[in-house]
Amino acid sequence: MANALSNAGVAEPVHVEVRHLADGHLAAALPLTAGQPSPALVWDERYGWRTATSRRHPIGKDTTNASEGEGIRYLGSGLTPNPDAVLEQLADGRKGSKRPKV
Repeated sequence: MANALSNAGVAEPVHVEVRHLADGHLAAALPLTAGQPSPALVWDERYGWRTATSRRHPIGKDTTNASEGEGIRYLGSGLTPNPDAVLEQLADGRKGSKRPKV
């Protein structure tokens, strides 16, 4: 996913680091390029891909529950969605869901 988003010019071409959350799950953040509707995308092994509201702390502090709120949209379906579907939903703010579908 990171390579597909970077090749499309949407994400920064950086090495994505995976973070171990307090409950033992994994998450990773992918910073997006300037001009995107969100500063970063987050992948959480429980919920899949979502937008983030912070570039500096995209995963957030409370990782025990699915992130929700203003600016959070879950993209694609499942844990490994089609990159084209994520790109389409990222570009269209009406698409995606406010809660994970996993």
